[in-house]
Amino acid sequence: MMKYTFYLSLLFVSIGLSGQQQQMYTQFMYNKLSLNPAFAGNDPHTCVTLLYRDQWNGFPGAPKAQLASVNLPRIGSRIGLGLNLERQTIGISEKITYELAYAYKFIFGDGTLSMGMNVSGRNFTQDFTDPRLFAIQDILQDPSIPQLIQTRNLLNAGFGVYFNTNNYFLGASVPRMIRSDLDFDTNTFSSTEVRHLLIMGGGSFPLNDDIRMTPQVLFRTAENSPYTIDFNLSATFSEKYMAGLTYRTGGAGTDIGESLDIIFSFQLSQRLMLGFAHDITLSKLRTIDNGSIEMILSYCFIPSRIRTVIVNPRYF
Repeated sequence: MMKYTFYLSLLFVSIGLSGQQQQMYTQFMYNKLSLNPAFAGNDPHTCVTLLYRDQWNGFPGAPKAQLASVNLPRIGSRIGLGLNLERQTIGISEKITYELAYAYKFIFGDGTLSMGMNVSGRNFTQDFTDPRLFAIQDILQDPSIPQLIQTRNLLNAGFGVYFNTNNYFLGASVPRMIRSDLDFDTNTFSSTEVRHLLIMGGGSFPLNDDIRMTPQVLFRTAENSPYTIDFNLSATFSEKYMAGLTYRTGGAGTDIGESLDIIFSFQLSQRLMLGFAHDITLSKLRTIDNGSIEMILSYCFIPSRIRTVIVNPRYF
């Protein structure tokens, strides 16, 4: 009976998340290219980022995501390019996204204003042959559950702006602007991709020669869905080690929030950064999950002849 309760709960959670289709990442400060195409070209060298997220660990069919992102150095002083490859799964559904980002940059004093767009292709799959599916009657005799694998391919485009200096940043994006039809069967009710608005900002302030404080915020909202906000405060030590805490709003009813997130990152060398996050669930889901975990690895191809001084690990 408990197994059935888990899957029934997952069904309601999935319905509740229907408006929030954009993948949620705790370590957004290291993963801006997948959220805002205007960030393309902001790294001085080619940087590759790999990310893995296991959301609501221990919950059957819970969301999981894997991301590979490549941010290329600027062409001249104006043009930035980037690539994203993302895989998301929840229950029997899988979504794979291929994305190309383009940004054009304007220099304003000590800051840079970027305007960017992305073009993406998405493959949606629903596997109704998954053995985890169950029905009260024989599943093979249930006409509402087709015994097949359904797929659908869609194109979309997004837009973003991003402004940064060495000490602060501010950005906004709509990663998907086209409300594409998601229905596998034209005879069913209409289901579409919804538009999301993401706004991010933050600053970095030295307390002394060894410690730097960095407050950051990420605001998310989508059509027909409540908004959520990540409030993050991080401390960087010796420009190599970072520890941070994030409070994420959300949940339902009397919940005090969605999660409290602990983040650690290590600049292992001038080329390599490793980050880890653990989300402690604050909503009612905490009774049946083990929180969420997220790992990120970033490598920048810096020529050995260039001696780089890391000014700010946040890459504003």
